[in-house]
Amino acid sequence: MKGYVSIFLRGLAIVCLVSWNTTLLASGRSLAIVVAAALSGVWWLNARTASRADGPVAMCCYAMGAGCGTALGLWLSTVV
Repeated sequence: MKGYVSIFLRGLAIVCLVSWNTTLLASGRSLAIVVAAALSGVWWLNARTASRADGPVAMCCYAMGAGCGTALGLWLSTVV
């Protein structure tokens, strides 16, 4: 179970930062530089461990995290 939570959180973090950064870039905000740095760090950490997770449950956990991450990134773009 702990592994699936980790996969969900990785999908959430990566897609949240991508979504948020896309809106920041589109509006020309310099905060995009900081968010891009954070995104690169999370992406690097994920790339080192993502290959260990496989199977349909892991895929669904990552996909659900990514969907929630999109919503969170969009929300962050309206409040920050």
